[in-house]
Amino acid sequence: MKILVPSPQRRKSGVAVIVVLALLSIMLLYVAANVRSLHHLGRELKLLEQQQVHRLNLRATATNSLSGTNASTSAGQTPPR
Repeated sequence: MKILVPSPQRRKSGVAVIVVLALLSIMLLYVAANVRSLHHLGRELKLLEQQQVHRLNLRATATNSLSGTNASTSAGQTPPR
């Protein structure tokens, strides 16, 4: 009966596989963290855009209401004091 003794070459290739799998898992963790960060940044950009659109709409409304009062004063009426 023969007893198989693992050769040193076979052990080295097994360690290499483990090292490659460890490096691959670390890279996947970095990719997952970056995807998560990009998702949160996208949500933050949408929120900022909504806030700015709202602010600009308010400013446009205020400007339009002010220009309406300016039109009545330019028609010959004296401005209120």
